[in-house]
Amino acid sequence: MKGTKIRGIILTVLVVISVFLSYSLWKVQPDYEVIDNETVKKEQIAKLRQPEQVFRPTVVYLHQNESNYVTQNLTMINALVKAGTTFDFSELVRTDKMNASYQEMMHQDDSVELVFPNAVPLSIYSQVFRLKGDNFDLNSFNRITFNLTKSENGLFSVYYGNDSNNQIYQGSIQQDQVNMLKQILTEQKTVLEPVDEVYKNKQYLFLSDAPVKLRQQQYVIETIDIGLFKNALFGDGSKVKGQDNSFTNGSSSMTINPDAKVLTYVDPAQERRDTSQLSSAMKSEQIQASFNFINDHWGWTGNYYYSGYAADSSTTAFSLFVQGLPVFNDDGMSQILVSEGTESVYKYQRPFFKLGAQITTESKEVTLPSSVSVYENLIKTVEPNDIQMIVPGYVMGYEQNNNSYNRVVELKPAWFYKYNGTWTPVVGGES
Repeated sequence: MKGTKIRGIILTVLVVISVFLSYSLWKVQPDYEVIDNETVKKEQIAKLRQPEQVFRPTVVYLHQNESNYVTQNLTMINALVKAGTTFDFSELVRTDKMNASYQEMMHQDDSVELVFPNAVPLSIYSQVFRLKGDNFDLNSFNRITFNLTKSENGLFSVYYGNDSNNQIYQGSIQQDQVNMLKQILTEQKTVLEPVDEVYKNKQYLFLSDAPVKLRQQQYVIETIDIGLFKNALFGDGSKVKGQDNSFTNGSSSMTINPDAKVLTYVDPAQERRDTSQLSSAMKSEQIQASFNFINDHWGWTGNYYYSGYAADSSTTAFSLFVQGLPVFNDDGMSQILVSEGTESVYKYQRPFFKLGAQITTESKEVTLPSSVSVYENLIKTVEPNDIQMIVPGYVMGYEQNNNSYNRVVELKPAWFYKYNGTWTPVVGGES
């Protein structure tokens, strides 16, 4: 009996100890921090961009009182685009039955045109302007024409035109919205340059007899740490091995051109061998995906604008613009190229530097010949009907002073022409 009591007491003590220890363990367990996925950020190399900062017009034409005017002025372009983002467009519909030719519709008198470097999918630009309609992923445009004269139904027509296939999507806006456009044009009319000649080829060309004066410029370049790109492109940097100017994780590779300061990333597993079956919708998706890809690692190291898409390689191009003018370089120093593969990016080529401080003491004025004279020289060697635009810009190269050690680039004014969708520099000027 006595032993039974002792065992009962011991059992009770053990139960109490067990409860105490369980409570203690629960009480002292560590406070595990909840992982907030928003704090786990991808590599941020430079800047993030919104669609309107990349898919944007670069030339404005005003057609008024049977006269024509042109500008590449950034202030006016920005103001017109900003105004457009507030407009409520009516539903866009495909215009197949036109009472005038495509060229006459897009360049009609009393209208203003916003012209893009190359065709932009409507599905992408609907992120900039509030567009409504069907089949946006199947169609694209390279110019928007706002008619400043009221139509028969009391509205003002807006045309989204594609020069390559003469297709037009038509919508409309209200009187107060047109008044916004007219106010911008009035306030900044001094930046509009008169056009002397209109060449009515397959694509109308609005050119001038006047020489163009631009400043030749020099910039110190800022090299971006290649390790940032390595981390952004390979993900797990610990598995990446480097030798000389090459890096690989066993499947993907990145090579560096130290002279041009251009990198090329390739993932062979993503190579798309047949692009002939890509639908229009898939092409639009690839352009969007390429924009998103650069945004994912904040890869906009300057004012890069969408400048074209090559269907044969699924490659989207974003070109550097300085003060609203295009910049060209043979070695890839002024362009970002993204080639989409079967599931993700197959190839990525881009500069790993950005323009830093301008060397103002080395700036000098250069006189370019007139656009009319450029055109007249071009048609001696190329088909006039395939010339789509002629605009001034810059050719980029290293400053030739031996003491600069490729740390200074020079932007030399030159003319560019768009020929069958491709932009090419044609001639420079004299200082």
